[in-house]
Amino acid sequence: MKPLTAQEVAFVTSGTLVAGAETLSLSDVFTDTRKPVAGGLFIALRGERFDGHAFAANAVEGGAAAVLVSDLDALAELPAHIAIIEVDNTLRALTTLASVARERMTAKVVAITGSVGKTTVKDMCAAALSAFGKVGRTPGNFNNHIGLPLTLCGLDGDEDFVVLELGMSAPGEITELANLARPHVGLVTGAAAAHLEFFDSVDAIADAKAELFSSLSPGAVAIFNADDSRIAARAPQLAPGQLVSYGAAAGATVHVTNVRLDRSGLTTSLSVAGDAVSVRLRALGTHSAHNAAAATAVVHALGLEPSRAVDALRMNFRPAKHRLELSERADGFTVLDDCYNANPTSMRAALQTLADITPADASLGAVIGTMGELGSTAPALHEEIGAFAKSLGYSFIAATGALAADIARGAAGIATLEVAHDASEIEAAVSAFALPGRFLLVKGSRSERLERIVDSLLADNDPSTAVTTPAARGGR
Repeated sequence: MKPLTAQEVAFVTSGTLVAGAETLSLSDVFTDTRKPVAGGLFIALRGERFDGHAFAANAVEGGAAAVLVSDLDALAELPAHIAIIEVDNTLRALTTLASVARERMTAKVVAITGSVGKTTVKDMCAAALSAFGKVGRTPGNFNNHIGLPLTLCGLDGDEDFVVLELGMSAPGEITELANLARPHVGLVTGAAAAHLEFFDSVDAIADAKAELFSSLSPGAVAIFNADDSRIAARAPQLAPGQLVSYGAAAGATVHVTNVRLDRSGLTTSLSVAGDAVSVRLRALGTHSAHNAAAATAVVHALGLEPSRAVDALRMNFRPAKHRLELSERADGFTVLDDCYNANPTSMRAALQTLADITPADASLGAVIGTMGELGSTAPALHEEIGAFAKSLGYSFIAATGALAADIARGAAGIATLEVAHDASEIEAAVSAFALPGRFLLVKGSRSERLERIVDSLLADNDPSTAVTTPAARGGR
C-alpha cells in the first residue's frame, strides 16, 4: 500500500502508538512470520487455534519495523526501536487499513466469485489486462476475510487495474468482501454443488454468490455466465447497473463458439458484441474457453480492445500449478495433474478433458479423491462421478478418501477398480497402470494430498526428454 506513518496507522485504526517513532514509514503488512517482510508492519491476529501475539518477537527477528497488537501483556519484550501500535481488535484494524488502501487507489477494480473457475478467471483477467497497464491481483486464493484485506494492503497502490477473488462459505460473506473491494466490475462464474455442507441447496449457493451483484454501485458493470441458469436469472434482478454476459448461450455479449482442443491447449472463436476474435490458449478443457470468454468480457466491460487482450492472454496466461497440467513422461505415459482441489463440476470437467484430448483407443485411468464440503449429498454425488468416469470409457479408477467406496459403487464393472482410505495405499496399483501410451487423471480435494501421487509418477522422469504441456509457467 502507499506508505503510512506509524502515527497515521494508529490514527486510522483508532489505536495508540505506545512505542517507536511517529514518523516511521510503513507500506508493507504481514501476518505470517514464516513469510516476514523487512521493514513491514506485523499484525498479530488471533484465531481459535493460534495467537499472533506469541510470534511478534519472531516477526521482529524477521525484519518487522512495527507490530500491531491488541494485548500488550501477551507480548515478549521487543527492541526499543520497534513501533508498537495497540488496538482493540487486530482483524478489524487490518480491515480498516485495507479500506484505506482501497480508498487511495486509482485503479479499476474487478471482483470475481463463483463456485468454479474463479481463480483461473482471475489469473486470465490479469493476463488480458496486462496489455493495458499495470495489474495487481489476489495472490493464490487469498479470497476470504483475512486474505482480501492482506491483498489490498499488499498492492503498490499505483496499479491501473486490480483483479480480486472473493470466496465464501456462508451467506453474507460476499457482501462483506464486496463492500471492502468496491469493484467497478463484478463477475460471477456460476453456482455449483460446492460447499453444500454449509448450504441447503445449489440455489442457496447461487443466492450467496449473487450478493456480488447487489453490492455493486449503480455505475458498475455486472458480468454473468449466461450458461448458468441460476446466475443468469439473478443478475438482472440484482445488479443496479450495466449487464454483460458470456458463454455459449445465444445472445451472450461475449459468445463462445468453435472450441477446438488438442494436447497443447485450445483454440476458440469469440464474438464480442458482434466483433470476432480468435483465442489460442495453453490451457486444457472446454471450460477453459469459457473462462477466457469471462476474462474477455471484463476487458469489454472496461471499454478496452478485445483483440489486444486475447493476444496478451495467449502470451501471458499459464495455468497455476496442479491445475490441468499435462505431463508426458519420457516413456510415453501421460499424467493430467488437476489435484489442486475438486467439486463435482470441476471433477466432471477434468474427466471429460482427458477423454477429449486422448486417442479413442487410449487406455484411460483416474485417481479420484474424495470431494469435501458436500454435506448429506456427498455419497450420491461421489457415486455419480464414478458412473460418469465409467461412461467416458475409463478402464482404471483408484478411489481414495472417506467416500472412495461411493465412487467405486458408481464405477462398478470397469476393468480395474481400486479403493483405499489414503493415497499412499494405491501407489503400487497406480504405478502398475502407468505404462507407455496410457493416460491418467489425478484429482481430488486438497485434503487428499494427491500431489504425492503425481510426484511419485514423475519423480524419475528425465526432464531432457519429457514433454510438459502447457509450457513451463512464468510470470504468473
